[in-house]
Amino acid sequence: MEKLVTVATFDFPGKAQVLKLLLEEQGLDVFLIDDNLVGTNLFLSNAVGGAKLQVRESDVETALQFVEADRQSSRHADKPLNKPDVKFDCEECGETISFAANRRGGVETCPFCRKYVDVPE
Repeated sequence: MEKLVTVATFDFPGKAQVLKLLLEEQGLDVFLIDDNLVGTNLFLSNAVGGAKLQVRESDVETALQFVEADRQSSRHADKPLNKPDVKFDCEECGETISFAANRRGGVETCPFCRKYVDVPE
């Protein structure tokens, strides 16, 4: 029997399941370890090292290429769509404040008067 190698670990087993399905579509035998334990109690994720995605030793290179491609696409998805920071005047104190583009439409605290402000879209 061929040795299994862990190619990725995840804090949330749902993400591991998605990548498992993608790798299986490529014809790889993929195994998840500790996904049920982590899924039932997220506090145990660090203790057991998260949900582990494992493949046969002969498939490691192919699997790692897919894992890296998935992580790269996730990094790009987290970035705002080239929107500039949002600057506006606080409704309470009138000071000009600025927040990152990904905070648009959210509620933040004014750094000057410490009141809650609605960040414009």
